[in-house]
Amino acid sequence: MKLYGAPVSPYTRKAMLALAYKQLPYELVMTTPGSQDAAFVEASPLGKIPAMRTDTGAAFADSSVIVAYLERCYPAYPLYPADPALLAKALWLEEYADTKLAEALSGLYFQQCLSAKFFGKEANAERIEELQQKLVPSQLALLESLLPAEGWSVGDAISIADIALGADLISLLHTGYDFVDTAGYPRICQLWQRFSEQPWVQQQISTERKMLQL
Repeated sequence: MKLYGAPVSPYTRKAMLALAYKQLPYELVMTTPGSQDAAFVEASPLGKIPAMRTDTGAAFADSSVIVAYLERCYPAYPLYPADPALLAKALWLEEYADTKLAEALSGLYFQQCLSAKFFGKEANAERIEELQQKLVPSQLALLESLLPAEGWSVGDAISIADIALGADLISLLHTGYDFVDTAGYPRICQLWQRFSEQPWVQQQISTERKMLQL
C-alpha cells in the first residue's frame, strides 16, 4: 500500500497511527496538498491529504475512509468496537476530533508550527491569541466532559476515537500548549498518558519533531 501525505499533517498522522496500530506495512509517499502528481490526483481529486493506493489498485482519499478500508480488509487489531452502541460513540468522537476539536487544536498547530515553515505565510498573531485564550480551552473543557475517568475513550480497548483524539493532542503537544494539567483536565491527562506511552505513538511524535525541528 502507498499512503500519500506528510507526517506533520494532522490527518495523515491519523492514518499513519492507524496503520502502525494495525501493524500494516506501507510506503509513505511524501505529498503536499494540491500536488499535481497523477497517481495522487487519481486517489484524491480534491487534492487533499492523506490519500491511499492499495496493493489491488484501489485509490481513495480521506483519513476516515482510509481507516474504514483498513478495518474491513485487515480486521486484526480492530479499531471499531464490536458493540453497535460503542461503535456509534467511537465514530462520533472521531467525527468530533476531525472537525470542531481539530479546528481549535490543529488550528493553533497550523498557525504556530506549519504556516511559516511549510506554506510561507506569516502566522496570524490575533488568531493565535483567540485560539490560545478561547477556542482551545473551550474545546478541551468539552473533551474533558466527554471522556471517562479511566481507560480508553470508548469501552475497554483502544478504538478509532483514541487514534483521532490522540492525533489532535499531538498537534497541541507540538505547540507547547500546556494541556497536561491533572487539576484542569484529569481525564484528558490520563488518556494522553495511556496513548502517548505506546511505542508506535512515540515513533510518530519523534518523526514529526525532527521534521518540525523541535
